[in-house]
Amino acid sequence: MRTQALGAGLVAQSQLAMAPFRLHRPTTIEDALAIVSEHPDAVFAAGCSDLVAQIREGCAPNTLVSLQKVDALRITSHEAGVLHIGPMVTHHMGATDDIVGTAIPNLAAAWASIATVRIRYTATVGGNLMARRYRYEMPLLLGALGADLVFDAGALSRPVASLWADSGTDQRGLLTDITVRTDDLVWFGYERSMRPTATVALAVRRNPDGTLQVRAQSGSEYRHGFALTADTGARELDPLEVSAQLAQQLPDDCADYTGSAEYRRHLVRVLTRRLLTAACAQLKGKTTR
Repeated sequence: MRTQALGAGLVAQSQLAMAPFRLHRPTTIEDALAIVSEHPDAVFAAGCSDLVAQIREGCAPNTLVSLQKVDALRITSHEAGVLHIGPMVTHHMGATDDIVGTAIPNLAAAWASIATVRIRYTATVGGNLMARRYRYEMPLLLGALGADLVFDAGALSRPVASLWADSGTDQRGLLTDITVRTDDLVWFGYERSMRPTATVALAVRRNPDGTLQVRAQSGSEYRHGFALTADTGARELDPLEVSAQLAQQLPDDCADYTGSAEYRRHLVRVLTRRLLTAACAQLKGKTTR
């Protein structure tokens, strides 16, 4: 039998007793930042779908800051060629948001494909990112789009890739905005048909001289995403050539027990070629109209 926190009695063997914590429920970003300033080790609670799992894995916060009442973190906007996504936007909200759907239609479609219905209604994009779980898909989608994470109301801005750079040891601030440039974005797509072994998100952007550049993010449930880039130097895409160039950039440590590095390069070559072919078809359709 296990003893409950604060000596409140016994619980069944299958249950774990939670350590006591102090709960704060701010209503503004400023209030949340003030609490964290006073309690630097505070843990943020967003949708809590991942936090519950972390507590089961041993996380024992002394101070918990619920962001459920901070409405300013649920706002989306598209201004001056930049899409802003609030970190408290749930998967369902993001997938059905008119602003997201208009700015980057395929992002909304990809967003709708991840997780289960129950999770989509509770889990948030911010929680998905800051959990730093390899199996979560928003880091791939936003990483391919070159999204920036804005902390503490603009005090710090970092690319999504920084989540894996140092395990986030110096990223203890409050995520207050996620920004994606759309002014030069030509096409975006996501391939998850080989999940959990391999998934690929891919964005095509146009350089000032009219040539195209491609940024892809390849990952799996067992490895963090790898950034793959190709500056084509051309105004049209060659799916065969660009997909081979992207796949070859995967390092040897992309391998895991589900497949060798060479196998993963093969999968990424197939998936990126599929995405690039779809991009070509859509771009050709726009040109001929």
